[in-house]
Amino acid sequence: MYNFLQTPQLGYTREFNHKLFQSLEAWFNFQQASFDYQLVLLEIWLKTIEEFLRALISLTEKGETIQHWQQLLQVWSQLFDRTFAQTFQSEQALQARGKFLQAALTFRGQQQQLLEVFLKWNDLPTRSELDEIHQSVYQLRKEVKSLKKAFAEVEEKL
Repeated sequence: MYNFLQTPQLGYTREFNHKLFQSLEAWFNFQQASFDYQLVLLEIWLKTIEEFLRALISLTEKGETIQHWQQLLQVWSQLFDRTFAQTFQSEQALQARGKFLQAALTFRGQQQQLLEVFLKWNDLPTRSELDEIHQSVYQLRKEVKSLKKAFAEVEEKL
């Protein structure tokens, strides 16, 4: 990224700034991957439009006409499906999708880490703390249920 962002952070906001810069870098990577993925989708649309126009010209040259919008939609759908399948099986599309998904997951993780720091700063419960509490409540419910069962068995014996 930028050199000035690599300088050591000092003070109270050091951890927050570090997470913020990591999130910013993840966002840049996500935006680039998103742009590359959108180019793949744009390529599909452009190829389909070209083939669609060729198909319409071919029909006109044969003297055939499209009678209603369903026929037009059927021609479009067949061409789009074929182009979409061909393009999405290409190595370029697979790599673009993989980079997009990886960048999205990385950005989401960085966002979560940044939010955890912000919430700690403001004395608010973080997601990891809430998850820990939820797990404790779940374990306690299981324990109470097993104790009730054991108590009922002992009570039956008396």
